[in-house]
Amino acid sequence: MKKIFIITGANRGLGSAFVNVLMEDQNNFVISISRSVNEVQKTYAESNFYFLNIDLSQNSIDKKITILKKLINTEAIYFINNASIIKPISKIEDLDETNIDHTLSVNVKSTILITKYLLQHFNQNKLSFINISSGAANRPISHWSLYCSSKAFIKMFFNVAETEYPKHRFFNIDPGVMDTNMQENIRESNFPEVSNFKNLKVDGKLKSPKEVAIEILNTVI
Repeated sequence: MKKIFIITGANRGLGSAFVNVLMEDQNNFVISISRSVNEVQKTYAESNFYFLNIDLSQNSIDKKITILKKLINTEAIYFINNASIIKPISKIEDLDETNIDHTLSVNVKSTILITKYLLQHFNQNKLSFINISSGAANRPISHWSLYCSSKAFIKMFFNVAETEYPKHRFFNIDPGVMDTNMQENIRESNFPEVSNFKNLKVDGKLKSPKEVAIEILNTVI
């Protein structure tokens, strides 16, 4: 029986690496919840890959994901909560309402809605929820107020969900620092700890997304 993998932010970075690794096994069916597909993903067979075009910052996500009922039967489901945005990197006094709404919609609200939907409609399936967390969920980083707070929120949300639904599995996994567009954005930003992140790149201490994807999948499958 195929395994179903629902991945947010699957078009680049770690999300794209998850897809590429999973596509090596024909028993996997990946549902990408993203705003676009990359060139490699366009080549994948419909029998193993489905693109669900959703902007996680917008409303009505719960209505848009009803298509999952047509795509999933009794298979084991793995929801990989990967999508998140770190911008704006700025002091709290410089945040505006648009920044706040956008970041929290992607990093928090969308995760809650997808998790809720899966528990409502696929409670009889074997469900595994994998939150791609961050060290920022555990320590404050100046100018990262929205990112740190949203990462801490979802970590606790999954911890609570685990107490409510003990028959399902919930993971909070910190993948460490990776060589992704997010790290590039961090290095180009102005905040007190930026030199530390620049040094990670110079010193070759950034993991490859594929390496991290393999490690995480070996843990949760």
